[in-house]
Amino acid sequence: MAAEDDSGEKTEAPSSRRIEQARAEGNVGQSTDLNQVLSIIGGFLALQSFGPWLWENYITVTKGLLTSQYFSRQVTPEAMMGELPNIIMMLLPPIAGIMLVAATTGGLTSATQTKFLWSWKLLRPKFSNLNPMNGLKRIFSLNNFITLLKNIAKLAIIGPIAYFSFLHLFPELLNLMERPINQLLPFTANALSYIFWRIISLLLILAILDLSWQKWRTYRQLKMSKSEVKDEKKSVEGDETTKMQIRAKAMQRIRQKMMSDLPSADVVVTNPTHYSVALRYTTEDGAPKVIAKGKGYLALRIREMAADYGIPVIERKPLARALFASVEVGQTIPYELYAAVAELLAYVYKKRGHNPFRKK
Repeated sequence: MAAEDDSGEKTEAPSSRRIEQARAEGNVGQSTDLNQVLSIIGGFLALQSFGPWLWENYITVTKGLLTSQYFSRQVTPEAMMGELPNIIMMLLPPIAGIMLVAATTGGLTSATQTKFLWSWKLLRPKFSNLNPMNGLKRIFSLNNFITLLKNIAKLAIIGPIAYFSFLHLFPELLNLMERPINQLLPFTANALSYIFWRIISLLLILAILDLSWQKWRTYRQLKMSKSEVKDEKKSVEGDETTKMQIRAKAMQRIRQKMMSDLPSADVVVTNPTHYSVALRYTTEDGAPKVIAKGKGYLALRIREMAADYGIPVIERKPLARALFASVEVGQTIPYELYAAVAELLAYVYKKRGHNPFRKK
């Protein structure tokens, strides 16, 4: 029972296959807080850039309204609707530019966190969310508790900063009545910027911490138990019996290929009982090639077939071991064994009395 309990504990790191499956489902660690904070920063910077343009257009529209520029005739609902498109076309471009910058900043932040992942599966309805028990679990989950702490921390940050900023600006606020009207807007803009950057800098720190939490939370969710690791490995690679059957079939095909090529061998080098290596040399190969090899029963079978086909079987213990260990079937021998193999083949060709450079 203890072993079964241990196998259910998620103690193993997630496999690459599990991570890819999670990405396909859209389950990646990202912080919506970071998206929102950077989107707000982008929008605020855009407001500072487009603000003068928006303000000039606003002044133009206001002057036109006050001097009846837009309504030179009697003001009626029809006249107002007729001039509304002109007003909108003056104010819309800078507002649209601010909104576009904010949306683009948020989108790029999200895309960067997810490595530009797009998953349609996130749009599919999940009927499990309709289950009241699942809803209660989500309400009292650790993630919701962390979200509550984040919101409390945000309020704890925004409240004191707004209060102390007001205290800092209060002496200047008292003097606003003595300033000309054209200085009120610059003062308001500077005051808002002063408060904004103090609040948003701390919210940005919280958002970065939230990103670390979301990445850790996703990693913890994807961790696997030992039994899950075994099951995944079995599903990918197959069970041990299947793998043994595949290897057996592969070895059988190799043996059949070796035995079919064995009649073309020039010589079989033996250990004499443990190893057998069949060699062939043609001008097409360029160097002597191992066309069959084996040990134990297969070595004996190679020697028996060589005797049936009249192929010389010569005992060379060191050479047989070296060939068996260093050369695979179908490969030519390495340069280090050229001299030993050449001497052996020369002996065989001399004994058999035929041209060693024949073409097969």
